[in-house]
Amino acid sequence: MKKNCLLLLSCCLSFFVFPIHSQTLGDATELPFELELEEVTQDELPGLHSFAFARWNEWWIAIGGRIGGLHGFFAVTGFPEDEANVHIRLLNPETGADYAFPVENLSGLFTDPLKATNPQYAQYGSHLYIAGGYGKDALQNKFVTFKTLTSVDLPLLVSKITSGQDPSSAFHQIESEHLQVCGGEMEKMGDWYYLVGGHNFSGLYSDNGIPTFTQTYTNEIRKFKINLTVNNSPNLSDYSAFANTQQLHRRDFSLAPVIRPDGSEALALYGGVFQYAQNLPFYNPVYISNDNIFTLDAAFEQQFSQYTCPVVPMYNAQDSSMYSIFFAGLSTHYWDQGSAQVNYDEKVPFIRDITAVQRRADGSSTEYLLPQRFDDLLGTNMIFAPSEEAPHYTNEVIQLHNLNGRTFVGWLYGGIKAEIPNFTPSVANNRLFKVFITPETISTDRPLDLEAQVVIAPNPFRQSLRIYVENIAQIQAA
Repeated sequence: MKKNCLLLLSCCLSFFVFPIHSQTLGDATELPFELELEEVTQDELPGLHSFAFARWNEWWIAIGGRIGGLHGFFAVTGFPEDEANVHIRLLNPETGADYAFPVENLSGLFTDPLKATNPQYAQYGSHLYIAGGYGKDALQNKFVTFKTLTSVDLPLLVSKITSGQDPSSAFHQIESEHLQVCGGEMEKMGDWYYLVGGHNFSGLYSDNGIPTFTQTYTNEIRKFKINLTVNNSPNLSDYSAFANTQQLHRRDFSLAPVIRPDGSEALALYGGVFQYAQNLPFYNPVYISNDNIFTLDAAFEQQFSQYTCPVVPMYNAQDSSMYSIFFAGLSTHYWDQGSAQVNYDEKVPFIRDITAVQRRADGSSTEYLLPQRFDDLLGTNMIFAPSEEAPHYTNEVIQLHNLNGRTFVGWLYGGIKAEIPNFTPSVANNRLFKVFITPETISTDRPLDLEAQVVIAPNPFRQSLRIYVENIAQIQAA
């Protein structure tokens, strides 16, 4: 059954500016868009988080991840084996249709990495590439970070599973120590793949007593190419790594595409944990591009959503600003409805708040607290699946300046649902939301930041005049 309701998710939030540490939140009423969420949860959808994700036609593909909530904090409860996602899932977000093929039934490859949590992944065309991840290695009988790179032929996978056949031929796999990472992120930009941050974690997770694990952060941005051989096996080439032991000591962050003022593509690394001296997240974003692999924004501190959460990226060519919307997750700051103010919590609790960060052409940034909120403690390890119909750049950044009225821009799905902000029971979330953006309507009572082309036809004219104005949909008479 489908749950369909409009989620305004509003709170009693007055648009004052709030001082946080040495930084001030902006006035959200000045943003050139409005956000709206509509819940469209299908009861048949499974609760999932921390999985590898891809799309092919009407199907979503989910591999690995967890079907339970947040990991435990003792060795015996850290990552229970029965809470691993042991199926390859095909999901249809519109109908709720769901296929599940057991990973153990695959042949000809090492299947344990396909049950891992927090792998790095990227889709390019018809193939999904899955690197690393943390899980149980049955051969070694211990929990490890895998060093595999698995390529998945998506059209073949979908065809085989939907027709009831064995999809093993859709998978090919190699090993590389360069990819022995979990909790990082991987994205393709131009001809290059970037594997950012993360760590190599081995053993049983525990936050109490004598450590039962080893852990090594990569402290790196790793850059390489992936090509397919004649037999469709992935091949890693042209590998290099950029290290920064202070600012790249991060895992479990958000990595999102951006557009720079000159129109070129880049990536933005937001948040991540943990600092060396204390169990707190990082606040300064890092920008990554093909021509400059590391740029730290030391002048801006992001106060909300420092742990992995969905990011909706939008670029506005009218003011050359990048707008990134963050959906809750874990955060050192949160809006407290009782006191009607922003509070700080060093325990980094689950929150409900939705925020936006604007990065201007001059490199300055401002964070905004939006009036919309989730009605539950959601967002952690949730995904954003962009709509292919919304105007966007090749890196899936939405073209805000080309939106015409209320526009569906994508879905939010999965993640972790917590009961209370700190030290909380939690479950894998199956809720599904549609995201709508309505751009600011430009009226004629102020100067227009538009270039309108006027064509007079015929020219010269005698009795009639026809005027064609570009961007007329964006102009509304006052």
